[in-house]
Amino acid sequence: MNIDTDRLVTFIIMWGTPLVMMSWAYWKMSAEDKEDVRSDFSSWRFISTIGFISAGTFLMHVASLLSIDIIKISGISLLVLGGLFNTINQWKDSKKKSILVIALLSFAIFINL
Repeated sequence: MNIDTDRLVTFIIMWGTPLVMMSWAYWKMSAEDKEDVRSDFSSWRFISTIGFISAGTFLMHVASLLSIDIIKISGISLLVLGGLFNTINQWKDSKKKSILVIALLSFAIFINL
């Protein structure tokens, strides 16, 4: 397992900065807002769309950092599932946006293969 320093720095900046900013905003919230955030983040709709896409992207970046293909495959699987659920969820509201989601996720998967 060979870790490239440039990839590690990029990974830490790319995932660490939003994590710190979201944590900071969460700690500044009132108790009522924190409960709303917890209920939104634990809903099936959020987990099946944003959660799967974020987890898949994170796993693909970890896989490229550590050069482990099995993690990359599981990341791509989660990304595909999240894209599929997001497309189904979005199809009710706007067919154009759902097609755009499929196109963007297909492009992201194509780049990472």
